Amino acid sequence: MPPPTSSPNAPAIDQGLLDQLEAALRRRITVDRIGSTSGRAERVHIDRIAVGEASIEQVTIEDLAARLACGSAILRNVRAILELHFEVHWSYDLKWFGSDSGVKTLGSKAKPIPLHDIRIPMLRDIAFDIPAATVTDVAATVLPVTEVALGAAAFEGLAIDDTRLPSDGFQIAGLDFASLEIESFAAPAADSRQLTIARFAPEEPLRLPDIGLGTIQLPEVEVPDVASPEPVTLMDIQPETFEAPVFKIGDLFKAVFVATPVLHLQIGELVLSELSATASIAGVQIQGVGTPVAVEGVRLGELRLDGLSVDRIAV
Repeated sequence: MPPPTSSPNAPAIDQGLLDQLEAALRRRITVDRIGSTSGRAERVHIDRIAVGEASIEQVTIEDLAARLACGSAILRNVRAILELHFEVHWSYDLKWFGSDSGVKTLGSKAKPIPLHDIRIPMLRDIAFDIPAATVTDVAATVLPVTEVALGAAAFEGLAIDDTRLPSDGFQIAGLDFASLEIESFAAPAADSRQLTIARFAPEEPLRLPDIGLGTIQLPEVEVPDVASPEPVTLMDIQPETFEAPVFKIGDLFKAVFVATPVLHLQIGELVLSELSATASIAGVQIQGVGTPVAVEGVRLGELRLDGLSVDRIAV
């Protein structure tokens, strides 16, 4: 603060005294502890609870059972190509005149056979069970919660330690004192119209307890017809060969006709119809859930503090 002006006839004021006076006017109130045995707020309102990206250490799914029922299957535009490879196996044994054997290839013949559409009725249900499945390091995005009205709230044991008021000191004009200390101050109660907190954000993430879900039975779901995106081709299906003797003279000479079939199947489209699916989960365990939070706009209306006590006020 600027030094006071003096009249020409007034005695001079020592500069050191002025500095001491300035320091005496800049004071800070220190309160060791503010406590209230109990209190009540008639209205508690939170504008916004902002939740960051939640991390989940582990999700365990227990006893997943699923069943897929299929009414029928249709094979559309089926065509078979049958190839026949012909050979003659011959041999002779003329005793002392000699013996020999060989294979004579007679060529092959291919014949396409159109089978059109083939319906396979009442396929058996497909069932599978998974005893347990574990997923780790899961991230989840949680939307903020806004306009939370909690109604009235009561609390006990409010305590505020080591308060400095204000943090950067204050000035008192027209009063000079070196120090002021009050050991304790007590009041039966204190009323406030409203307590407002603009925003607070804990440094540590909010740790939620483990979450366990019981048996989950998923309802039966009707599944639309499923069709293969491309034609299906089955190549080189080799049935058993067959033989037919065509010429034989005792044990001296014989010739055997051999036909080797090779089958190719071409399916234009595979369609599964009348599908339905059901599933059940015995339990889901969600462990290690943590998320950063920031609470904004906390208002406690009609606040009353009972049994208010203030310990050691120093200026």
